[in-house]
Amino acid sequence: MAQDYARMGERTIDGTARYVGMGGAMSAIGGDPSAAHDNIAGLGLYRRSEVLLTAQTALDRTQAVGNNFMTHKNVVTFPQASIVIGLPTYKEGDKGIQFNNILFSYRRLRTFNREIYATSATPSPSLGALIQTADVEWDIPFCAEPYNASSAQLLKESGAANEFNIGWAMNISNQWYVGAGVQFLSYSLSSRSEYAETFDMINYQRQHMTNRNNATLVMTGAGVAGSLGIIYRPFVWLRLGFGLQTASIGSLRYYTSGAITALTDSLLSSYAPELNYSVSDFHMPWHTSTSAAFQIGAWAMISLQYDYFHQKNEYDIHSLRAGFEVIPILGMYINGGYAYESSFKRNLRVVEMDPTFDRQDTHFLHPKGGHYASIAMGYRGTHVVAQLAYQYHFQGLSLWTHQNADPYDIDTQTHKIVLTIGWHRYY
Repeated sequence: MAQDYARMGERTIDGTARYVGMGGAMSAIGGDPSAAHDNIAGLGLYRRSEVLLTAQTALDRTQAVGNNFMTHKNVVTFPQASIVIGLPTYKEGDKGIQFNNILFSYRRLRTFNREIYATSATPSPSLGALIQTADVEWDIPFCAEPYNASSAQLLKESGAANEFNIGWAMNISNQWYVGAGVQFLSYSLSSRSEYAETFDMINYQRQHMTNRNNATLVMTGAGVAGSLGIIYRPFVWLRLGFGLQTASIGSLRYYTSGAITALTDSLLSSYAPELNYSVSDFHMPWHTSTSAAFQIGAWAMISLQYDYFHQKNEYDIHSLRAGFEVIPILGMYINGGYAYESSFKRNLRVVEMDPTFDRQDTHFLHPKGGHYASIAMGYRGTHVVAQLAYQYHFQGLSLWTHQNADPYDIDTQTHKIVLTIGWHRYY
């Protein structure tokens, strides 16, 4: 369950095309609804009302050494939608409260749509032997041969983690920006796994037998969290930002089912009981965002950012981000960015099978550090906003079919095209 919690708490750099193009390094820059999710004080830099909608398509490409491996993911989603209401309260001499701004926004934190199929002809430890060691009794002729199994794994996932944000921030003397917000979270993950192992030699005699494990897992939940933020501009060319999002309070509901099957001369099955239960102390991790942005005249900006995510029962996540923005002509801008994010699992730790075998989804993942590289361009006219970005995400992971199996080592490459359009009104 600790892995379930950590996977639900994972985030990707999704949002507006400008935010994605800068590698998510916008906590001290603000003026963007996706940046406000990292640091709500960034909402205070708005001097306009605005409506934005973002669509994106993602395509996965993967490689695995020593195994036949295939994954498919070509998903069109709408990861961001927002309404910003700018309320000017101008004071003479730039002293006092200049703006009070309100944000209503939606952001997709992570999409779980994925299909993985992997096969290995290399003999490896079998699930049947593991079940026998755990003293799980089945009324089927299950093969417990410890080795000589060629295997195949099919894993299908769908679902998403979503965040709905209501925020407020103010501009004080064009130097201090402070804000607060509340986030409503929803998450769902549906996973179906099919694992099969085939034995051609049993007790040194040529035979043919297949063990098959089919398992279904469905998780749904909801939660609520809070956020605080501040941006300080000591000089015209420097902005310093700090944002905090608290851990969420919420619950998670599980549904699991499965069947163990032996293929010999006849098809025999043993079904695990369906389980339906809730966990009331589930929460997404709290995280902080610390950043500095350097403005170069009226035509460029550079931003550096460090994000820290505190995980329950797993390693904490650290994210380093850097981005730039260049304005070649008035109304047009070009962005670029890079980000590195550590894994919530730094060591290859085994996730042991439930000895009662109530949870038949015996597979587990060890994600490694991820790298993001991106570029974007945009146009901001009198009323129209248009942005286009490309993001490349590289991440390695290891997939275990069960605790005694040899892992599949996978390199995942994700290509995203992000489009944001909108309308705004300057004051």
